[in-house]
Amino acid sequence: MNQILLTNNQNNKKKNNKYSGSNSSDMKKIIIFFSIAILIFAMLIIGVYAYKISKSDKNNEETGKPELSLEQIDNQVKIIAKAESGINKIIYTWNDDEPKEVEMNGRTDHEEALEIPEGENDLKVKVIDQNGEEIETNQEFYIEEDKEKPKIALDEAIGNGKVKITATDENNTLKYITYKWNDEQETTIEAEEENQTVIEVTIDVKRGKNTLKITAVNGLAKEQTLEKIFNGVNNPVIEVTKKENKLYMKMTHDMGFKKIEFEVNGQQYVYDENFAGYNPEQKEISYKFDLKDGENIVIIHAISTEDTEVTYKGKCNYTAE
Repeated sequence: MNQILLTNNQNNKKKNNKYSGSNSSDMKKIIIFFSIAILIFAMLIIGVYAYKISKSDKNNEETGKPELSLEQIDNQVKIIAKAESGINKIIYTWNDDEPKEVEMNGRTDHEEALEIPEGENDLKVKVIDQNGEEIETNQEFYIEEDKEKPKIALDEAIGNGKVKITATDENNTLKYITYKWNDEQETTIEAEEENQTVIEVTIDVKRGKNTLKITAVNGLAKEQTLEKIFNGVNNPVIEVTKKENKLYMKMTHDMGFKKIEFEVNGQQYVYDENFAGYNPEQKEISYKFDLKDGENIVIIHAISTEDTEVTYKGKCNYTAE
């Protein structure tokens, strides 16, 4: 009996050992499986991340900002511009002059040489690409004044849509000047006598945005050139007259009015798009008001369709009979 029990115990131990070995083998398989799964998952994450970085870099290359540099060569400065998406336009400004825009129509690169004016100058350049991205730079340039060259000055303060051109020459050898608007035929003004030092001419400023180019030449074969962009606009004209017990007001502008504000003795009136019968192309607007006994004060503010504006302030006395 003891022998049978011993045999049974030994058999049980063998079975238990068998089960223990099977459990260990299964556990190893599970660990290997999960290790491989985790490794594959990690590789997928790395692959997706690398793809996103690559795509982002590619997008950055395609949508990157344009490139711009300025290079001085003798008396000129070269503008060098590039844009992978194409250049929409280039805008440059000398000192405080009117900005000049050059349409590029999608060209991927552009080079342009500008003449540097004499003296100290500041050049601002902006490049805008087809995606609306832009880059801007400014740089100072200095060109020593050539005393043998004529000088050109413009006087825009004379008003009435006119500009005065004055060319002078210290060497008393001024020969002629030429001027032209945009690409039109140039006009020549000759010196009227020998050893002439000054030539002056007053001309009308063309309506809208136009470039005026002036060249002065002296007897030493030296010439000076000046280019300037004008935005040709006119101010409104306001006329106020008193007749008997009436105050008459007339506003005129050759392109029409955007808005006119009146204030007569504290009462306000507005002529604009909300006014019945408003016509922005109407070139003359007239109103009349009854004068009160005593002092009358009138204020008029007129804005044209060209955004030029003028304000009139005045007063008058009236005594009722």
